[in-house]
Amino acid sequence: MIHLDGIIFSLQSHGGISVYFRELLSRLATQQEPSLLTLERPQRAELDKLPAKMREQRPARALERYRACRPPSAVRASLFHSSYYRLPRQRGMPSVVTVHDFAYERCVGGLRTWVHATQKYAAIRQAQAIICISEATRDDLLEFVGVRSDQSLHVVYNGVSEGFQAVEVPAGAGAGAGAGFALFIGQRGRYKNFALALAALEHLPDLELHCVGGGPIQEHELAGAVESVRARVKHLGPVDDVELNRLYNTAQCLVYPSAYEGFGIPVLEAMRAGCPVVGIDCKAVKEVGGDALVVAEQARGDALAEAIRVTAGSSRNTLRERSMARASHFSWDRCFAQTLAVYRSLT
Repeated sequence: MIHLDGIIFSLQSHGGISVYFRELLSRLATQQEPSLLTLERPQRAELDKLPAKMREQRPARALERYRACRPPSAVRASLFHSSYYRLPRQRGMPSVVTVHDFAYERCVGGLRTWVHATQKYAAIRQAQAIICISEATRDDLLEFVGVRSDQSLHVVYNGVSEGFQAVEVPAGAGAGAGAGFALFIGQRGRYKNFALALAALEHLPDLELHCVGGGPIQEHELAGAVESVRARVKHLGPVDDVELNRLYNTAQCLVYPSAYEGFGIPVLEAMRAGCPVVGIDCKAVKEVGGDALVVAEQARGDALAEAIRVTAGSSRNTLRERSMARASHFSWDRCFAQTLAVYRSLT
């Protein structure tokens, strides 16, 4: 019996880690491999599709995210996999940990980083098998924590939903016809470099920036931006995958100027939909995007603007083809198969 916890669904409504775990769970439910998901809070609607026998609902305790996860009461588990760095309470229980990034260590600092790192490092050190979602994350793991000789280390790439795909765009609505907007997806603080995207807009007077997710744009996020730039920034709020796919298909590009990522799922989503992606010198994003990624020469507004211009130029069709070809190398089915192989190596 594989015991998994669903603590991540209590911690975030959207995000790469919840996407990752949801995709694994949906595939695990189709296997003959016995498994049980423990949920300490009312479950998310998308988890209703999991078989009832696979779900165990419990009341949440104070500071649940930091507590060891109790083993199922009615069954004997042989393996534990937490969705967010918890330990199994059962002594000697083999465990798998998926390490997503070292953003706190690289970019945040302070008490929050200490609390996060203490929990994460304990989960890593106790695990028999460690999964990293990119080679960049693996390299960070080796730098910050290290791996013992009795632990196995695996790089298993995230996948991308098949719902993201190139579709026919009405005449005059697509980027090839001068749609006039770039996308910015997700959180905008700190290392996500939203200010750099705004600086690029100063050099692109005919381009709007449409932001998806990340919460309403606050006044301080626009500090320093001239009025002509402010007028061209629009927040679309959270959108479902159908609408997001439409946006990828009609945008000139996805602007993804993050200085640090463990992977970068939006990069793959955009590429699978044939939307060119523009980034800066970020190790994991370059690893995922490969030769389809347009990389600004420097992390400056004018350099990022020049990279964005490339996506509307004569090489646009080539970029679209490269993007879709690159995205085809990643799938959730492959991610799950490789993860299942890790499980089976321990049971």
